[in-house]
Amino acid sequence: MENIKDSLLLGDGVNITGNISVQGVVHVHGNVNGEIIANEIYIGETGKVHGEIKVNIADIKGEVTNSIEVRDTLIVRSTGKISGTTSYQSLEIELGGIIDGNIVKSKAPLTPATHQLDNIEPVI
Repeated sequence: MENIKDSLLLGDGVNITGNISVQGVVHVHGNVNGEIIANEIYIGETGKVHGEIKVNIADIKGEVTNSIEVRDTLIVRSTGKISGTTSYQSLEIELGGIIDGNIVKSKAPLTPATHQLDNIEPVI
């Protein structure tokens, strides 16, 4: 069995209201209403997050509403939709993927302990 230490799997049909902090990976196939802080997040096609997300790597197939801060790579798949403020270092959007709102590229990767957005500028 794969090592799942410091990981969270939220299955389809599961709803959580509250904040989540995980040192490893979060997989969301259900609904989260709250903040998620993790190293990586994978949001499946049925996954929905309404709240702030702060991660190093994000792979989005579902929906994100509010804000997402990605210190490294953000991938929005063809079924993915982000509504709100999006901050990233590296960005990939598949055909059909949607980002609706403010989009900013970090000048340099943010440190894991820093969640401030004072070193970013809008992409024109």
